[in-house]
Amino acid sequence: MKEREHKIVLFPKEKERLEKQAFQSFHNHQYKEALTFLNELIDYGVEDIDVIVAKVTCLIELGRQIEAEYLLEDQIDQQTKDYYSYINIYATVLFQAHKHKRVDELLAEALTEAKLENPMRSQLEKLYEVNQPLVSEEVDKETSITKRELVSALESKDVNAQWHLINHLQGQPITPYISLFEHMLADASVHPVIKTVVLNLLQANQFEQVVSIEKFGHFKEIKPKRYPYMNDHPIKKQLLSELSDIEQKDPTFFRMVNQLIDRYFYVHYPMVEHLEDIALVKAALLALVEGSFKETIDVSGERKADIEVTINRFIEAEQLYFSVIEE
Repeated sequence: MKEREHKIVLFPKEKERLEKQAFQSFHNHQYKEALTFLNELIDYGVEDIDVIVAKVTCLIELGRQIEAEYLLEDQIDQQTKDYYSYINIYATVLFQAHKHKRVDELLAEALTEAKLENPMRSQLEKLYEVNQPLVSEEVDKETSITKRELVSALESKDVNAQWHLINHLQGQPITPYISLFEHMLADASVHPVIKTVVLNLLQANQFEQVVSIEKFGHFKEIKPKRYPYMNDHPIKKQLLSELSDIEQKDPTFFRMVNQLIDRYFYVHYPMVEHLEDIALVKAALLALVEGSFKETIDVSGERKADIEVTINRFIEAEQLYFSVIEE
């Protein structure tokens, strides 16, 4: 329960005066003035349900919907004797704001609670029933808007907007977007990091069909459900295993190496077979991180040319990664 600081005492006459002014202003639709008196009452610790509901109404009438929702969430979290009344009020407020998915989540949870008795249970069941058809309408509307915005972001090559829109779909049904995702994965003009985000989303949703992915002029066909996640990829695991001795000796150095690997995979995954020469990749990574401390990269030995090529690949991957993702 959230702790509150209240003024020390409110004498009965003062409480009566504030309540009278608050509700008189409220009934006269003077919501801004009423809110001032209601806030003063709450500051004194007067949090009767009538006072809270009046404040919620004032906030909504003044266009401060989010504040009203936060206030109701706070009251619900306190689990007072008015707990289910606040759930009913909150669900109604959300319903009126056309936030039907949130109504569904709120009521579905409340209706599983054994303590909920009639007549409140009947009221919540009725609202839940009325709300159900509107949930799918809201989902369809949101899907249509998101698809339109994503197509627009692709056409304008707004990579940051693409990133945010796709991440917004985490935990949501992706079936309506499959065709668009398949197009994005095969389109050479789509940023490789964005393709990785799409692929991760397909994997998280256990997508079983074959998809074709283009990166840097190369194509690969995989089944997302059956293909190893980035962090579980055998090449990545082998690389980290080869670097485990560094982790013990110098954790900071290892963390920098690990970040380079993570970012490289974010750009190139699932096309990472060119990293199979573990010894070469390890040498390039060590030279690159050592060079970051000395501000110069020193490479020598028989495989100098190969190491330099690999270093440049990692540097290019860093640039591509940070063109989308900020850390």
